[in-house]
Amino acid sequence: MFVDFHTHTTASDGTYKPEDLVKKAKSIGIEIIALTDHDTVSGFNEIDDKFDDDPVISVIKGVEISVEYPTDSLHILGYNFKDFETVGKVLNELIDFRNRRNDMILKKMNDMGFAANMEEVKRIAKGKAVGRPHFARLMVEKGYVKSIDEAFQRYLKDGAPLFVEKKRLKPKEAIELIKSAGGVAIMAHPYNILDGLPLLPEGSPDSFEGYIIDLVKQGLDGLEVFYSTHTMAQTDELLRIAKKYDLLMTAGSDFHGDNKPSVRLGMNTPYKYLRKFLSKLG
Repeated sequence: MFVDFHTHTTASDGTYKPEDLVKKAKSIGIEIIALTDHDTVSGFNEIDDKFDDDPVISVIKGVEISVEYPTDSLHILGYNFKDFETVGKVLNELIDFRNRRNDMILKKMNDMGFAANMEEVKRIAKGKAVGRPHFARLMVEKGYVKSIDEAFQRYLKDGAPLFVEKKRLKPKEAIELIKSAGGVAIMAHPYNILDGLPLLPEGSPDSFEGYIIDLVKQGLDGLEVFYSTHTMAQTDELLRIAKKYDLLMTAGSDFHGDNKPSVRLGMNTPYKYLRKFLSKLG
């Protein structure tokens, strides 16, 4: 099947408007596409029900939620939830807090004599949600510190002068939000969870499989087994884990348009691996 269950639009950090992305997907023969913007469902207001009866392509409404995790690299994909109002309200509250947090960091910077403005930070973020790494890069760019590591160690790490506590959902909260709204919760690009973590012995509760088991215990439904940057070995390992724990499997490119020019839209994936997931979506 030619599908894509992980894409981004201008509602978050993609370069295609929601309707234009669906049209592009149609033009290249994609059968099913999911729109999964970061921490927002606002993109669906633009397409409403335009493609509900389209005989060529099915559009799945989804979201990618960034959750609190030691590596800052755990994202949960939610699909086909029915209660958009509740999901949207929770996510909007998180976005509002994130914006206030960034304003607080910026004020602290200027109070300490680091001249900076939000436009400069947003330029460095290149359309992505603004966070501490972007403030760190700006400090390097302006010559206030020599490296990103120095920026964090001296100013931005927990307890440092520029630190402001963040607010994100915990994994269980994100999973429960999706499932209580009638949706399906999938772990996005699973190998990203290892970013910044030491390699641990296989079978350890803190091993790669151990992290996944912990999320399954918290209600996770499945894994993004097929992903645009996975190696064959990584895909095989995720297939093994998904089969072992009877998890749903999905396929996603993480398409962002021109913001990720190396990632192409669409994933050719055998139906047998997606069957249970598609059945769950109804």
